[in-house]
Amino acid sequence: MATKFTTAESKAVYDDARLPGVKAIWEHFLALVETPRGSGQPEPVRSKILQWGKDWGYESFIDEIGNVIIRKPAAKGYENRPGVCLQAHYDMVAVKDEGVDIDMTKDPLKPRLLTSPKLDHSASVLMATGTSLGGDDGIGCAIILAILQNKDLKHGPIDALFTTDEETTMLGSENLKRGTITTKYLINVDSEEDWRICIGCAGGYAETLTIDLKKGEFNGERIEIWCKGLQGGHSGVEINEGRANAIKLLGRAVNQTSLAAGVDTITAQYFVCGDKRNVIPHTARSQWVVPSDKKESFLKEFERVTAEIKKEWKAKEPTLEFTINASKDEGVSKQHKAYDVQSTRRFLDAVLTLPHGVLRMSPNVPGLVQTSTNLAKVVLCDMCEEAKATFETFSRSMDDEEMKELHEVFNAHTRSLGATSTGITGWFPGWLPDTENKLLDVAKQEFKRLRGVDADIYAIHAGLECGILQEKIPGVKCISVGPYLTNVHSPQETLYVDTVPKVYDLILSILEKID
Repeated sequence: MATKFTTAESKAVYDDARLPGVKAIWEHFLALVETPRGSGQPEPVRSKILQWGKDWGYESFIDEIGNVIIRKPAAKGYENRPGVCLQAHYDMVAVKDEGVDIDMTKDPLKPRLLTSPKLDHSASVLMATGTSLGGDDGIGCAIILAILQNKDLKHGPIDALFTTDEETTMLGSENLKRGTITTKYLINVDSEEDWRICIGCAGGYAETLTIDLKKGEFNGERIEIWCKGLQGGHSGVEINEGRANAIKLLGRAVNQTSLAAGVDTITAQYFVCGDKRNVIPHTARSQWVVPSDKKESFLKEFERVTAEIKKEWKAKEPTLEFTINASKDEGVSKQHKAYDVQSTRRFLDAVLTLPHGVLRMSPNVPGLVQTSTNLAKVVLCDMCEEAKATFETFSRSMDDEEMKELHEVFNAHTRSLGATSTGITGWFPGWLPDTENKLLDVAKQEFKRLRGVDADIYAIHAGLECGILQEKIPGVKCISVGPYLTNVHSPQETLYVDTVPKVYDLILSILEKID
């Protein structure tokens, strides 16, 4: 492909001498950074990937569900080697900081090459400006595309599989038709620690609870309250770090303030938090109607309560901030439409009691999260015709039976809260570790040859597509690798650029040696 970028930021990064390794990787990655590709928006990115495959003269097509498949023939002398599928997903979690002026369904992202905060990993890092970067999994796609483009490499037949909507529903892998890919081996390029080789992952599912409520007209003054400045992050990778959830903190702050101030007639107008189900919520906003004679007491207690919460979370969430706007009605009691007192109480009870975070650590693998749930999104709408609150959750486990048990926990909450539930949606299985794996043996051998140390072999609590793809490609052996990424699914997403060529070289060595 010709090096043509639509933003000055991409061109500046591409031309920067600090960018290491094969230029084709960065050419493709920056092209993807410039292409809107949030989950649910397969165009124009899939057509762009398809066209690259066609331009290189390979069999290239989009299947019925939206996956892109590109088949690269074996190099001369490697025709009898077993086929390898190189797999990554082309969608990304598109999130931005509050107040950033960008439409992530239309506008290109703006990359920045910065000095690394972890020099033992990389001298430089790539980040976007106020948004997620899409390194998960754009950099995996770019590494595969660079391998496809280079016709001087030594390898057997390659099937490149770029899946759609991995971040939301695993749509692409779930609906891949059997027989589309028939390779003996599969290398998933969606891991985020370059010194490790992943051989297993958690399964997961989503569930949404709805509580029907009532509205009415209430006298008082409107008070707008925000909770912001939290880290957020990936609900699989970073759930074990004990990061705060903005839904929980804002609900707690309002509940404790109301009780301490003796405001038993507070009514909610709206409460909105969360965007993507696999992102730990980092910003929440709400509005309440407080009786005028209780306003000063409420404000005083709010300051005390939130100071205590900030003190409690100072080490983990140093930029946590609560903001309050109590002057919307200019000190005059007015009649406002809001959820009634009982409905407000039911809503706050749901916020306080629904589970979030790590529920169980693995009894077999030290440090591995076994089961967790992410209270991902809450909507209590002021402008909606229907008076209701919705709570979206996303749960994960290394054990399918524990996911079923967790569903029963949510059933119990549904009954106690007088709610209704969608039940289990978007279920995907875990990927069971397999150490009797020729692909893993070669990967370990080549890792040590290239880097002089043994790779760390591990399973991850996040979801990868390997478990699903093993059902679609019978008998396939899998591993997952990838460069070092931190804070994925957040505007702080960081790609450690010096780790990218290391992963590229490892994959090339595996392709050359596997038989």
